[in-house]
Amino acid sequence: MKKGKIQVLLIIITIIVLSESWTSSCIGMLHKVKRGETLSGIAKKYDVPMKSIAQTNSITSYDRLKIGEKLLIPVGTKPINGENSTNGVWHTVKHGDSLYSIARKYNIQNWKQLQRINGIDNPKRLKINQKIYIPNEEIIGFVNPLKIKLYVTSKYGYRHHPIKRRYMMHDGIDFRAATGTRVYASKTGRVSTAKWKSGYGRIIVIQHADDFSTAYAHLSRINVSVGDIVKQGQVIGLTGNSGLSTGPHLHFEIRYKDKSENPARHLDIP
Repeated sequence: MKKGKIQVLLIIITIIVLSESWTSSCIGMLHKVKRGETLSGIAKKYDVPMKSIAQTNSITSYDRLKIGEKLLIPVGTKPINGENSTNGVWHTVKHGDSLYSIARKYNIQNWKQLQRINGIDNPKRLKINQKIYIPNEEIIGFVNPLKIKLYVTSKYGYRHHPIKRRYMMHDGIDFRAATGTRVYASKTGRVSTAKWKSGYGRIIVIQHADDFSTAYAHLSRINVSVGDIVKQGQVIGLTGNSGLSTGPHLHFEIRYKDKSENPARHLDIP
């Protein structure tokens, strides 16, 4: 009898200790990875963003989970009703919401980023009161430099130059835009060029922290100066027809270590 009471007492003490530990830390729970499981599937199961799980467990690749690996699920750290967190905010789905409308509300141009980060299989089936994690700008990467519907007039790659009349490399993408259309910084960075440049006309170049840079050319107006720190989505100038150009448009480049890359690989272009 005495032994039974001691066992009961030990169980009670253990429960109290675990409860206090859970309440004070709000760390989460452990999940053992099974065959065939993905990070997006695990995130959906616990209603937690993939990024939160990845950061908590120092996961660098979403596609490399090991069978038997134990993941700490930070279920206790989820903000409520859109409170700020260190990495973003939460949006509670209301009637009529879509990933597209939510993305526009938070100035995110690529709504598919929200779909990927939140592990949403079908973006057309959002539930009322569902929590959608809105990442900060550092998660998004590059966003479209124009907020109008994108229409490509000249793709990246070799082409016959419309003015020079010879076959040569086109290091960016041309988007049709009327003169005076606002141009937005595709990513946070420091302005390294803001001037008139032969061929490009008025051009802005932004250097980013990860060896990438972006260029915005044939502008009618430049709103920034060399050395300025600009935020992603900030207006930096207006489109125009300056330099070697056959009509109003935006010439946009993405470079990595000063070598051009196809912007279509980084942007959500229809």
